[in-house]
Amino acid sequence: MSASHSSPKAKLPWISLLLLLITYAVFGWALYGLTRDRSVWLLAAFGSVILGGIVTYPSRSVSIGFGGFFKTDTRAFILIVAGSVLSVLLLTSLQFFVDMVVLTAAGLLVSLDLKTKGWSKKFNLFLIIGWQLLGLSAGLALRYLSLNPIPSTPAYFYYDYWIEVLKRLS
Repeated sequence: MSASHSSPKAKLPWISLLLLLITYAVFGWALYGLTRDRSVWLLAAFGSVILGGIVTYPSRSVSIGFGGFFKTDTRAFILIVAGSVLSVLLLTSLQFFVDMVVLTAAGLLVSLDLKTKGWSKKFNLFLIIGWQLLGLSAGLALRYLSLNPIPSTPAYFYYDYWIEVLKRLS
């Protein structure tokens, strides 16, 4: 490798990391709109950590979930019935399913980008979880601040101020 080329670990995939941050910020924004219960927020944070582990170590997650489950007909039948019940739950709560697919896809994109750059799985795990939790908390905080503005915030931070300025100018 020549001296003019940077090492594969020199650059982070900033576009996919930004997409992950925005995705989780939107999720946090929507979550604040659904509930003010902090235990649900902690559950969402815990789910984000679990999802970060799943997207970082996908083969291990799948093998633990399905390894050796199809060895008998009874187990296969149980899996088919469980799959049917999950299909009904999926159809009744389609928005939740779509949200989880988008969150997972954003995490997988970052994981794949980091793998192609040569970063270790442990670094990938901590980076993905950190960005997910940062985005989730940023979304919650931004929604809170939009509904409960800080009294000492200057007026020009609010769009009403600019509407008044435009009215006076015209």
